[in-house]
Amino acid sequence: MADNMLTSLIVYRNLLNDPILNTYNDLYNDYLNYNNQGNKNEFSNKYYDICSFLILNSYDSMNDYISKKILFDENIFSICCEKNQSIDGKVKKAVIHDFMIIKKFFEMPFKSMAANAGDINNFLNFNCREKLSEILKSKNVEEIYELMIDEYSKNGCGQYRNNFAFSLNEMGEIIPVENFEPVKMENIYGYENQKNKVIKNTKRFISDRYALNALLVGDSGTGKSTAVKALIPMFKNEKLRLIEIEKQNLKFIPNLVEHIKNRGMYFIIFIDDLSFESNENSYKYLKSVVEGSIYEQPRNILFYVTSNRKHLIKESMTDRNNEVHIRDAINEQTSLSDRFGLTILYSEPTQNEYFEIALGLAEKYDIKYENKELFLLEAKKFALQNGGRSGRTAVQFIKSL
Repeated sequence: MADNMLTSLIVYRNLLNDPILNTYNDLYNDYLNYNNQGNKNEFSNKYYDICSFLILNSYDSMNDYISKKILFDENIFSICCEKNQSIDGKVKKAVIHDFMIIKKFFEMPFKSMAANAGDINNFLNFNCREKLSEILKSKNVEEIYELMIDEYSKNGCGQYRNNFAFSLNEMGEIIPVENFEPVKMENIYGYENQKNKVIKNTKRFISDRYALNALLVGDSGTGKSTAVKALIPMFKNEKLRLIEIEKQNLKFIPNLVEHIKNRGMYFIIFIDDLSFESNENSYKYLKSVVEGSIYEQPRNILFYVTSNRKHLIKESMTDRNNEVHIRDAINEQTSLSDRFGLTILYSEPTQNEYFEIALGLAEKYDIKYENKELFLLEAKKFALQNGGRSGRTAVQFIKSL
């Protein structure tokens, strides 16, 4: 019986822990010994177990499954490529050694294996959609090596490769956000100056130039958080990723920074609608890592925070009266906001600005109206009845139509 090919891997040794790949290797061993009558039932069971797994997990072939495992694997080679670092000669030889082994999985006799299992549909290799599947089958190992450098450099590896937005759970673990479909920047009407500031700062960030942590502050519903999230579809191909943290999880910020600071991706740590009462001290976790300049924190991390309050820590006259050193108290309460080098103000739109937003949204959603003045009058009435003028109110008005 043939050995497990995976045991000879060096750089891609994580594949050895994959149960499906190990079962697949065993299946091939059973195929080689298929003439032994006692192996036929075991062969069929393993074959259809793998086919069932592939179909239930939306893979069209075992080749595509292996390709995905390789693309997502985090190892010394893929991480160095993600960071655009040069590859050590010894590592290169080890990677080429691994690709010689991995290629054997793509050269297996699929049709014969399917025939032995009685599978006329060839579910094991029904279709190959991954570009890498064809590359691993047809190219030599030197070509594969060069292509993988390019692939990891452009798109990264691991969970940050194909996921663009993340959150922290109650354990501080980074979890991909399912069905992340933010509004595109061109579909946010109004606030052009504010949007341009956010875009310009982010462009500098992903270009490894001087960029600033930003505080987007102003009235509710004016599109602060929408603008931040809209940066991801705009720059996702530049390896920009978003990690949103809720206030109760701020204690995990130091660990989060430590975890992502050595990756070759760019991360916006996003905290939405943030404010603190004067008796809260969780703001200190944020204060410890936000210094106002990207070069005073890891080069690949930027903080974007939105708030309805310019001074994130609430202050009251009672606190001031009870504080012996008034100036020290004021400095402490304003010090967090002061650490954001870029403050972008969002105020309630004027009536004309509100009308422009409503008209832009009407055009986008193909809302027909015979009388423009009557349409704007209805938009004005809707705002008066639903919390005032804002981008959010305009969206709700259009949805009501």
